[in-house]
Amino acid sequence: MKLFFQILLLLSFFSGTGCKKNSFKNVSKTSGPVLSSLFNNRMLLLLKGTYATDDPLKFEETNGGTGQLYQDVTTDDPVYDLTDMPSAKNLLIHIDFGEVRISSRAGSPDLIQSPAESVKFWDFIAPYRQVYCTAPGYVLFANSCQTDSGYFRIQEFFDGNGAKYPSVDPSAETRGGGFYGSQYYNAGIYIRNFVTSFARENNGMKTDTRFDNYPVVGSNIVPRNSYIPNTSDAQKQSITPMMFPVFYTVLDTDPGMANVSWTNGDLNINPGYEPYILEMRMNIKENLMIHSWTTLAGITQTMVGFSDWKYNHQGQSDMGGNLLLRARVIYPERASSLTITGGTQTYNHYYALYGASEIIKDRLPYAAVPVRTGGSKIKYVSPGTWRLLCLADQSPVDGYPETLVREIQFTIPPDAIRQQLTKALACP
Repeated sequence: MKLFFQILLLLSFFSGTGCKKNSFKNVSKTSGPVLSSLFNNRMLLLLKGTYATDDPLKFEETNGGTGQLYQDVTTDDPVYDLTDMPSAKNLLIHIDFGEVRISSRAGSPDLIQSPAESVKFWDFIAPYRQVYCTAPGYVLFANSCQTDSGYFRIQEFFDGNGAKYPSVDPSAETRGGGFYGSQYYNAGIYIRNFVTSFARENNGMKTDTRFDNYPVVGSNIVPRNSYIPNTSDAQKQSITPMMFPVFYTVLDTDPGMANVSWTNGDLNINPGYEPYILEMRMNIKENLMIHSWTTLAGITQTMVGFSDWKYNHQGQSDMGGNLLLRARVIYPERASSLTITGGTQTYNHYYALYGASEIIKDRLPYAAVPVRTGGSKIKYVSPGTWRLLCLADQSPVDGYPETLVREIQFTIPPDAIRQQLTKALACP
């Protein structure tokens, strides 16, 4: 009994102000874990670091099958120091995730002005730090990657299966009882630290970066990717850093289209007890690129960040805005599978799914798979009307496929359960 009351005391500490009511579809939300939601047997939260949802390219298949890191050769970056530059496969990556959140409120994190407003805006579904590392032994002493299975998690993060992130079910309080379910609009992943191991300055490797409170070789690219190039210091005072969180919204951001969902219910959570997957993914693995910039001390640094397919980097200290997030809810016992034929493998072409009314520019697709000779398969597709696109990475070749080659449209009816669909689309 004493232990039970100790648990209740801890829960009261973490739950803050308790439950908050949201007016949309009877959504009941909480600012922290409560006793009923700690027993999370319904939701599986998966993180992916790939553009593709299924069968992503191997590191050695990126950059047209060469396995080399992309280089920002089309801009005015300072001269690179490429001494001992590794392949993409041999680049070490260390990521410190702070937490994962979703929101049942429309709007942007830029509108949040206080901790109280943050509590109202976000559902804190995974307030747990996770550390991922690509290689053992980045320091000589025990570290979080060793103690928290970070070496294994990052393999799942990059291989298409997805890394399992500890979480609570945000809809635990809305099951059954005539509820319509829960509609969420936004998702955010908070990245505290992201170190890539190739970083050179003053004719040598940069060795004074700290990760998990230990010195490591490389550069922390979070400060470099928090703002788009040419963002002024004054503007930064009112803009949420793009890595804290990496943000996704189901709402279209084009003028005149606010508050309209274009994504076939990406973030709708049904009532009841049926298990579901909340998948969140970012275009990291396929979009690693060499950049250079000059520090305030006048030192030129060559480092590995993300492809500047969206915001062109020209030597500025800021090179953000090119890392995207997409979140979707999957019901595995209902979702259909899709096999796509007619493609010829090039390593520069993808099949991508977008909602029929969704504007594809600057958004990761709902699902995507590299074009493979003999057929490409997407494991989970929910009911809805979909555009199936053949996309190409060209002009420039930078890892992000934004050029539309051709497309078809098809519909999966609402009552369809676990259909095995086949669609033909020539690509390229």
